[in-house]
Amino acid sequence: MSAAMSTKQDDANREPRASSGPNGSVQITVIRGDLSEATYPGVYALHVVGFDIIDENEDGINEPGEHLLVHNIRVRNSGGMPSPEQRSIQLLIQGTQFLEPVVTEPLELPRSIQAGQEVSIPGVLRAFIRNEWSEKPLGQPLVHKESVSLVAFFNERLGRPLPSFSGASVIYIQYPLSVDPPRYLDCVSKGNSVRFSWTLHNNSTKSYGIGGMLRRAAATRLTDPHRFFQLTHAAEDSPGEASDDIPELEPNSAMTIEQDFRVDDNALEFSDGFLTLELMLSDPVTGMMRPVQKHQMLMQISGVYSLSPNPSFLLVVNAKTPNHAIHQIITLVRHGLYTSLDIFNLSLTGSYESPVTGDNVLKSYQGKSVIIFGNAFPFFDRGACNPWDILDPCQAGSLAQSWTSLLFAAVDDWGSLNSWAAKVAFPATPSDLSTGAGSVSQETTKALVAELKKVDPQSLAVDIVKHRVPVKKGMFGSLQSKAEAAAKTAAKSLNKNMPLRRFIAVPDIGALEQSSTVGGIVVCEGAPRNSNMWACAGPFAPAPPGTHAMTDYHMYFIVACLPFEVRVRMFWNMVGRTTEGAAIECATLYSGLEGFCHVAPGTPAMVDAKVLYSFPLLVISFFFWLLTICDERSSRRSASLSSSPSPRRSTALPPLGRDSQTRSPPKRSRSSYRSRRSSSPPALRTPRWPTPPPRSYLSQPWAPCTRSPTPSARGRASRGPSRGWATAKASSRRR
Repeated sequence: MSAAMSTKQDDANREPRASSGPNGSVQITVIRGDLSEATYPGVYALHVVGFDIIDENEDGINEPGEHLLVHNIRVRNSGGMPSPEQRSIQLLIQGTQFLEPVVTEPLELPRSIQAGQEVSIPGVLRAFIRNEWSEKPLGQPLVHKESVSLVAFFNERLGRPLPSFSGASVIYIQYPLSVDPPRYLDCVSKGNSVRFSWTLHNNSTKSYGIGGMLRRAAATRLTDPHRFFQLTHAAEDSPGEASDDIPELEPNSAMTIEQDFRVDDNALEFSDGFLTLELMLSDPVTGMMRPVQKHQMLMQISGVYSLSPNPSFLLVVNAKTPNHAIHQIITLVRHGLYTSLDIFNLSLTGSYESPVTGDNVLKSYQGKSVIIFGNAFPFFDRGACNPWDILDPCQAGSLAQSWTSLLFAAVDDWGSLNSWAAKVAFPATPSDLSTGAGSVSQETTKALVAELKKVDPQSLAVDIVKHRVPVKKGMFGSLQSKAEAAAKTAAKSLNKNMPLRRFIAVPDIGALEQSSTVGGIVVCEGAPRNSNMWACAGPFAPAPPGTHAMTDYHMYFIVACLPFEVRVRMFWNMVGRTTEGAAIECATLYSGLEGFCHVAPGTPAMVDAKVLYSFPLLVISFFFWLLTICDERSSRRSASLSSSPSPRRSTALPPLGRDSQTRSPPKRSRSSYRSRRSSSPPALRTPRWPTPPPRSYLSQPWAPCTRSPTPSARGRASRGPSRGWATAKASSRRR
């Protein structure tokens, strides 16, 4: 059949216009094979009105490996003429990344669909949902958004598709089963038996499992590729793999599965072990088991904490502490310094409670060295937590009083650490000002200072010890002003007589009562100024393969954690016994430090020169720091004599519950006074290399005079220590 088409221009009602002609119209004339003609106002335009989509097994899930079915297709002709009567137009599902249409099963459109007519196409179109061609990220289920559309084309000659026909519909390609992330510990210790669990979900409308409606097998498989663990339910022929078959999982339901394993005793301490959990589901066509979702459980394998008979170092780590950094410290302390090291993991206990003593683990290391890694770690439902967030500042202050060295290594959050350190220097002022055991009560401030000078700070208990001095109301003024003046006087006297100890003087609450005639002041002691607390920034760099070498920066701070008496003894043991670049025997280095060195009998042990290099720097740093304090104290006294008002070396604290920036307390409020050198306590030491002191301190001894010596006295002071001291005092009395 042949047909011809012609176009006619309607020239009726044409009127002359100046700029443009009248609106035109188009007509389409079709000449059929029998030479009959038909005229239409426009071409035909077929488009899809709608269609229905179902999956092959009718469980409501479009799963890879099965077919997608499209039926109940409705097509409308919105054009101005019928569709072709002699030519065939066929339908298929449009191919996509996941959809592969079955081209051998097309559907044919009815012929000669009239203009404005809507028809339903009988039959079903199918498309195969392709399987995944690459591995998904760990823990991520397959949920792919796909657009299903239809394509119509002439199956003769060119086979070109019809434009604007498709009519898209959105579906989601996924699996009927999914598994939640397993619940497990991120840190386990050697020899421990651990139980963890996971939840399996059936998101379809039919039951799954070998006993389900579809008879499709499903299981979870747990594998240990590196054999760090002993799986309890593993098969004998495959000890590194344990499977749990799912008998039947009802539609839209969940099932919890538990599995036990034991950490191998031969596993390397502070290494990463991981288990792989896979959800297995049989293919809907072949029935072969295939993994549809995978999780990986990464765990830090920690050692078991034990309290050494004579420990020297305690290393506090957590699950997020880099393992290479832990091994670097172990190598330095145990094989570089040849001393004992205990390791405590916060992620195993969730607190500082010792499994050996049942008390704070740091109490077992009073007077020793404690290294705490400053990285954040997950803390149950609280989220990220810093190691000092769960450490009581009062207990840390007691450790500082007992000359315990604290080092916070690789600190990330400096702001939080500085806030915590300020509480360590002076714990919260006690609301209960009543004295108890260990208190020193005297009638005057002078007597109290004399008694406190006899008290060894290392003998103080963990709780804050409070000392009391009574204050009576004078003839003039109120009891409150009298108590505040007494607190200031006590702070000055304590600072003068015990400059390396830190106190706080608080007016007693009885001084705030108008009817009271007798009040008092209460003195509490904080962390000393010369407490050994350090903090360093920067992560531990990985060592070259096969070694656990540490950078000089971190090595300096770890050696600085040693008690000062130990460092001085080691320094003098080295003098005259080593040459530059040579090591030294442990027996020589630790002479007089019984119990500090731990070397197997008969084993020659040499401390490397790289480690020894830190000791002279530490000793020199201490002496330069001490001279700097002396220089500052002398300059303040000299400056105070040249001005009219006397200097105040104690800082008035604001009343309790008030703004911390208030200098002088208002009336009818309780205030406290700290005996310290500056307004901000130097709770933490930052890295500072020694600088040379003034020349005067290298040529003459320091004389704590109350006035500046005269030129003649200053000259006589350089002749000898005893004469210079006496001259300075005599000059002071004459002035």
